[in-house]
Amino acid sequence: GQGCSISQASASMLTEQLKGKTLEEFQEIARLFIDMMHGKELTDQEMEKLGDLEVLQGVRKFPVRIKCALLGWSVMEEGLEKHLSK
Repeated sequence: GQGCSISQASASMLTEQLKGKTLEEFQEIARLFIDMMHGKELTDQEMEKLGDLEVLQGVRKFPVRIKCALLGWSVMEEGLEKHLSK
């Protein structure tokens, strides 16, 4: 896909997070990532679950760019919702 560097990095990290995870595990990581991006303080244990995604936490300092970091995640959630509703 194409996009700004933040959206591409976040989407790339998303694909890495998908590998070897169950749907439930991925959904938990997605929820934690979205919460982190929206400024929710996560516990150390929750941050551990995010792994390398923690580096994107700095994007929160630039509210206009949060949408960039969440773009791939939003698309994935929409796709999952459509798939699960069938």
